[in-house]
Amino acid sequence: MTDFDKQRTIRPWLIASVVLVFIGAIYSILWIALAMSVQEQSVMWIKEQSNHGLNLRYEKLVASGYPFAIHLEVTSPALSVSKNAFSLDWQGESLKVTTWLWDKNRYRIEVSGKQILVFGKAKEGQKFTGDVEQALAEFVLFKGELTNVNIGLTEVQLINYNAASEVIGIPRAELLVKKLEKPDVDVHAASWSLSASTENLILPWFRFSPLGTKLSLITEAHLIGKIEGDNLVRSLENWRDNGGTAELKTLKIGHGPLKVHTEGTLALDNKLQPIGALTAKLEGFYQTIDALKALSVVTARNAITAKVLIGVLSRAPVDGGPPVLNLSITAQNQNLYIGPIRLLKLPKVNWH
Repeated sequence: MTDFDKQRTIRPWLIASVVLVFIGAIYSILWIALAMSVQEQSVMWIKEQSNHGLNLRYEKLVASGYPFAIHLEVTSPALSVSKNAFSLDWQGESLKVTTWLWDKNRYRIEVSGKQILVFGKAKEGQKFTGDVEQALAEFVLFKGELTNVNIGLTEVQLINYNAASEVIGIPRAELLVKKLEKPDVDVHAASWSLSASTENLILPWFRFSPLGTKLSLITEAHLIGKIEGDNLVRSLENWRDNGGTAELKTLKIGHGPLKVHTEGTLALDNKLQPIGALTAKLEGFYQTIDALKALSVVTARNAITAKVLIGVLSRAPVDGGPPVLNLSITAQNQNLYIGPIRLLKLPKVNWH
């Protein structure tokens, strides 16, 4: 082969290589510019959250993920929420926020490693420390509005710093919130759906329950009507006045011998306190009433009355097993009723 033939063969490959290098260089520059922009926007957003009562802090924030994604890797992230009715401090080991170049409306947040969680203020606060194998949250936006939230927790184990018997344990938990498509003219259509589940959940106050220390839960609900606006109280008032409700499709709770399967409707009264009408199927109710009485949540007189009424109304399954009670549960005037019996006083909800 002559030198001319060799040059004719090599030249197209050389041109293609130069073009690819040029395209790669342009892409790299664009990726760096976009990553820097996302990083700057994130820093500005973090600073703006102080106006909403959120104090976000971190030691270092670095962008990575080239070539197809942008990762914001945060070292020593921390969050403080300080309000009249609620106070919380959280410190983590690391946090990573990911978005993809082909889908910039989807964000993923990952947290793992050592965690410190403090409920309450100053000396009165309860400090929990421990590890999280993984906390994963995915958010989807459409035209700047949140449409999907998917949160998953795996192997969360936190122990009270001053009381080792108080534990927050979450082997597994999932939460999915989804915005539903609906005509704007139909104010009585469902606007959001919620589903959640967890198994063997352990919380500090479960240690007082004679029914056991673990709880399992499965729930699905729909929000009827829209809650819109920056002012929460005014938004809830408008939602209530326009017939807004929360439809509880199913709620299954298992706590020791107590098993509850509930469905019904919840709403807000003229004082923005929860009201509702539910139907429930219960097992293990005698042990539950004894537990509530032992904790002084239910008076001895109400406990006796409830047991007598439940004994009359409950039915034993044909195929054997513990008796099952089908009954109505209502909430009104900050009281919880089982059938006609007022069981306990509900705490006031402060929306401010």
